[in-house]
Amino acid sequence: MAGSRSAGVRVRLTALAVLVVGLGLVAGGAAALTLVRDELTGRAEEEASRQAGTFASMIADDVPAVLPPLVQVVGSDGTVLAAGTDVAHTRLLALWPENGGVTGTSRLPDGEHHAVAGVPATLRGQPVAVYAAASLEHADEGVEAATTALAIIVPVLLIAVGGTAWLVVGRALRPVEAIRERVTEITASQLDRRVPEPPSDDEVGRLARTMNEMLSRLEEVHERQRRFAADAAHELRSPLASLRTRLEVGLAHPSRTDWVRVASDLHRETVRLGDLTDELIALALADGATEPVEWVDLDEVVLTEVDVVRARGAVDVELSPFSAARLRGRAGELSRVVRNLLDNAEHHARHRITVGLSAQDRCAELVVADDGPGIPDADRTKVFERFFRSQRARDRDAGGVGLGLAIVREVTERHGGEVWLADSAEGASFHVRLPLAVDPA
Repeated sequence: MAGSRSAGVRVRLTALAVLVVGLGLVAGGAAALTLVRDELTGRAEEEASRQAGTFASMIADDVPAVLPPLVQVVGSDGTVLAAGTDVAHTRLLALWPENGGVTGTSRLPDGEHHAVAGVPATLRGQPVAVYAAASLEHADEGVEAATTALAIIVPVLLIAVGGTAWLVVGRALRPVEAIRERVTEITASQLDRRVPEPPSDDEVGRLARTMNEMLSRLEEVHERQRRFAADAAHELRSPLASLRTRLEVGLAHPSRTDWVRVASDLHRETVRLGDLTDELIALALADGATEPVEWVDLDEVVLTEVDVVRARGAVDVELSPFSAARLRGRAGELSRVVRNLLDNAEHHARHRITVGLSAQDRCAELVVADDGPGIPDADRTKVFERFFRSQRARDRDAGGVGLGLAIVREVTERHGGEVWLADSAEGASFHVRLPLAVDPA
């Protein structure tokens, strides 16, 4: 099907080239024939005018006994007074010459085409007209020869143009066909393959490079989804296995089982499963980026999330320094960024969380710091990876699921910003920088 469409494009472009060139050749040929006829006819008319003028100067007193074969003298009443042998029985031109003379064409009784010129003259004091004719045989032969040449040259040129267009279009479409064939071979398990890129920097070359960039993005997304599915399955396996083991042990020894403790353990694991599910849903929504982009007052978002932490009363929250910041983004995603940073800080803080917000140099910078134990140097570059938890946080009673900071990084980068862990005298200090006037991807 695709091959037939390619052939159809090739045929249409070739036909278009032949049509355009054909119309140009026909128009040019017609113009050339007209110019040839006009030039040859003009020369014949000049010759006839010269002959008529020369003879007119010779008949002031009387007409010679013998006239040139193609010359005749006509009186003012239209009577042929004298004529050469070839025009003795026909009047060359019905028009009477004025002061400037007159020209035209006439076909003699023998069928030959002539150019005719007439000039005024005087014979014995009476006005007459002298007409002379010049054969147009050479003009007709020239036009006929040119027409014959065009009749041969035009089809040959059209065949040459058609063949050249067919080859050129086929060569131009060859990379497109190669791209199409390679794309049909690429499957979900072969996203590492790329379409061939022609060396030229034309539309086809840019198309190939754009498709390869798209394939790179698809490969990256596919790899992220694969890793995400594997990590999610691994994280879900542990609490599910723990739930199943506790239930199987309890059911195997019902009389010796402390069911209150089992219920407590099951409750803890189900809470962990619920938290993990919530984070997975949030991460999936962040990857989808379905929320509309709008103007967001980041300071109001931060204050709303800070009020939630303050309401729990586990730690104190200070705002310093804090100023207004308005940017374009997705309000729900930005709320998730602030909430995850505050939840992480609340989880590790001993007594206090410090939140700062400033707007300068066309960027808004959010700082969330805590007075907790901080993050080991070995983990500073890993805290934003999915499902990463430090050794300290692996305690099931205290540790999270390792997705909060990963969501922070992905949402921030989608908004054209960056997030990093800064050096701090105590605890951890997370910085998020977002552009104020750039729409997120």
